[in-house]
Amino acid sequence: MYCEQCGSFIQDGESFCSNCGAPAPAAKPAPAPGPEPAPGPVVQPIVQSPAQPVEPLYQQPAAQPVYQSPLYQPVQPIYQQPAYMQGGVVVTPFDRPKKNICATVGMIFGIVTISLFWLMIFNFVPGIVGTVLSCIGLAQKNSDGKGKAIAGLITSVLGVLLGILFFAYILATDS
Repeated sequence: MYCEQCGSFIQDGESFCSNCGAPAPAAKPAPAPGPEPAPGPVVQPIVQSPAQPVEPLYQQPAAQPVYQSPLYQPVQPIYQQPAYMQGGVVVTPFDRPKKNICATVGMIFGIVTISLFWLMIFNFVPGIVGTVLSCIGLAQKNSDGKGKAIAGLITSVLGVLLGILFFAYILATDS
């Protein structure tokens, strides 16, 4: 006979299941004798090797949930051009400050002024133009080239002062 709890085989004469410990089911009484069936052909039994105990078949639940492991796909990083710092302000490639042409031209005139300080007449004109353009370049908002404007202002003023000193020296030595 078989255990009603776990379904394992219980040998005759045992009162408890050796697998789960449940009490063995009670033996069923033999059926009452009835009329003898008519004798039929004699069937020879087929001899087989000792059979394994047959375990009862249990029905599987109708719908079991199917669990699937999640699919992990690696995330590809997105590489972007980093913004760069210019003067403490983050400047993106599409948000560049406008160019300061006055500062650049003022610096060029300042270099010409300091280079030609010994030519007295040619010294004052580029010196004044360089000073004016450098001041305009410093006054412009939201533009780059402030350093060029400062360099142009210094070289223009220094060139004009050197020209004046050279002119004074020439006048002092002519007498």
